[in-house]
Amino acid sequence: MRIWNGYGSEHSMNLVLIGRFQTVTGAKAAEECMEALQALAEAVWSDDDWRSPEERMPRDLSDALIKMKLYDMGRADVDVFGLDHSVTRTTETVRIWTDESEIQGFLKVLLHHGAKVEVFSRHEWDEAATTESETSNRSDNGSD
Repeated sequence: MRIWNGYGSEHSMNLVLIGRFQTVTGAKAAEECMEALQALAEAVWSDDDWRSPEERMPRDLSDALIKMKLYDMGRADVDVFGLDHSVTRTTETVRIWTDESEIQGFLKVLLHHGAKVEVFSRHEWDEAATTESETSNRSDNGSD
C-alpha cells in the first residue's frame, strides 16, 4: 500500500498582471523577452525535472540571462515561464494570465523593461476595477 504524504493544491489563482509602458517599444521588448524565457524554460527542464534535488542553474541558462541583461533572475523565476500562462500585447500594454501564485519572474521582466504593474485576482476583480460582488449587485438591482 502506498501512502501519499505531501501538499498540493489546484492552481486556481486566476491572476492577471498588467504592465503599462511609456512606449510600444518597451512593451514589445518585454513581450519578446517573455517569449525567449518561455523557450528557455521549456528547453532546459523536462516534465520530470521537479523531482531532481539539483537546484543549480544550468550554465546555458545563466549565459542566456546574462545576454538578456536579466541579472536578478534565478532558476525559480525562469521556471514560471514553463508553466501554463498566456501573454498578450496591445500597443503599450502587456497582459499576462496565469493560475500560478509564483509570479516573481513575470514581475521582474515587466519592471526590468520599465512597466507600471497592476496585479489582481479575476476571482474578485475585473479590469474595470469592479469587484465581483459589485457586478452581481448591479445585476440583482437591475432585475427588480
